[in-house]
Amino acid sequence: MFTSSFHVSVQLFLPPEYMLNKDFLKEIFTEEKKLLRLDEVKRICVPLYDELAVIKLWPMMKSDQELMKFFPTKMAKGRVPDREYFFNVLNTFQGEYLQRLIRHASDQRNESQSMAKAKETIEITDDWWNILNSVPFVSCKSKML
Repeated sequence: MFTSSFHVSVQLFLPPEYMLNKDFLKEIFTEEKKLLRLDEVKRICVPLYDELAVIKLWPMMKSDQELMKFFPTKMAKGRVPDREYFFNVLNTFQGEYLQRLIRHASDQRNESQSMAKAKETIEITDDWWNILNSVPFVSCKSKML
């Protein structure tokens, strides 16, 4: 409730309520941490790939002091930032890097799918093709007349 009215009245891009705790609010009001204005946020919709899971990327991003100004210092043990909030903030400050990550993840997925398809493909010689095509095929699933 608080975040929705706060969000509307001050036009700030807020994380979900579980991230917007008392400690984070104190850090914001003392200007140790920051919030983005809504018009500053470069929004993005990131594919739901395992390679792009926040839990995998969060440890690498913690060393970026510029980025960490927009995230709580303390989070519950085992918790990571909200996916939408994380990627929108990341895209705002490191858009090219995020685009490369998405492209790399997509390329990896496409390559593995191509390899899987290649494993299922059976190549035969022209002689075998002619032999197999000369014999009528009857499916065991069709009813015999």
